[in-house]
Amino acid sequence: MNQVNLLQNGEFAAGSYAYRDNESLTTAVNWAPWWLENRPDMPQWRNQQPDYRLAEVDGFTAQCVSTPYGTHVAGLFQQIPTAPGNRYELTVSAQAWSSEEDTPGKSVDATDLNVRIGIDPAGGLDPTSPLIIWSDPVQPLDRWLTMRLTVQVEALMATVYLESAPLLPKRNQEVYWREAVMLPVGRFQRSRMIVGPGDTHIVLDPEHPTPNELLTVTVSATRNHPFVELLAFRPDGQTAPALFQGASREDDRYLWRYELTPSQQGLYDLRFVGDQGARLLAQRLVRASRQTQIVPSNEPRTTYRRVYVLMPPTATQKWVEAAARGSFPGRYTIGFSADDAGLGELNEKIVVAVNPHHWPNILTISWFQQNYPGTIFLPVVANSPADLETWLSTWSPEQAQSPAK
Repeated sequence: MNQVNLLQNGEFAAGSYAYRDNESLTTAVNWAPWWLENRPDMPQWRNQQPDYRLAEVDGFTAQCVSTPYGTHVAGLFQQIPTAPGNRYELTVSAQAWSSEEDTPGKSVDATDLNVRIGIDPAGGLDPTSPLIIWSDPVQPLDRWLTMRLTVQVEALMATVYLESAPLLPKRNQEVYWREAVMLPVGRFQRSRMIVGPGDTHIVLDPEHPTPNELLTVTVSATRNHPFVELLAFRPDGQTAPALFQGASREDDRYLWRYELTPSQQGLYDLRFVGDQGARLLAQRLVRASRQTQIVPSNEPRTTYRRVYVLMPPTATQKWVEAAARGSFPGRYTIGFSADDAGLGELNEKIVVAVNPHHWPNILTISWFQQNYPGTIFLPVVANSPADLETWLSTWSPEQAQSPAK
């Protein structure tokens, strides 16, 4: 069975758009451009904003990033939903043209282009983040070269980055991208819901639709996201039309409403996205079925106190081992999922959030108040694994107060 590419429009051939209405940033749909800007202490030719366009190269449609007579540190990005703990393999092909002459595909007096691919396993949108795992830079002058990178992801989404960084300015300076593929290594797992930045989440009416029943989708957030739309994928992977019904603001929340009619029986993938699909703001999986669904109760067999030590996506093995040693006396639960930490109708749910400022969006009590009321949220800042172990081994759950109501 062939695996499905997790990247949308990995061939760069499904059309283009003017990013943020800027024609010089014409980018393949589902991708967005990024670049580092020139600073006052730099020469004018360095770190220029590139021109973006689609180009035909060797019979392929490719994304072109160019800075004639200058250099850049720039590329493309796309966020995709992932399953924490899973490993993923990214492969991308690139070609470069760096020349003082105008013959396409023939580099004369070229400079190093330093082309590489990267994955942010925490799903961030900072191309300079130390969390990004990069491949070694390559110099694909006048030829296609395929790069590979395998990364373990620790969040509900990951960000794929493509980057080039020419060393010196040249008359012609172009990098071409094509055939980007992201595949899971081993079993493919999916998260049923992603709550994005600004508590962006998707609400369905009805929660369990049947085929050919009108489904109303409401997206709610505490911030106003620009350049957004709802993408709906049918069980066969094809897109389903989602009709925009308008946007509004109610109290302190922004709302976007859509309607769609599931025509097939099976699992639908709903994604609230920005910039033609490049930014993943929220996701919800919903099954359209004619059969009655037996939904498991959220109530436990018996109530108990649960202490969940929530580790940030930046935690290394040393941090996890320290958390385990510190949690052992109290038999606390350890994990990486904020949703897992808040689930369950328990009399006492305590979430010990270790270094919550290390999340892509700082984890706060407000998030649990909105999504899992009744959770006691306790942020803990630890400077080292040893500090965390000591704190956990000496702390008592009786010290926790103020549940998120």
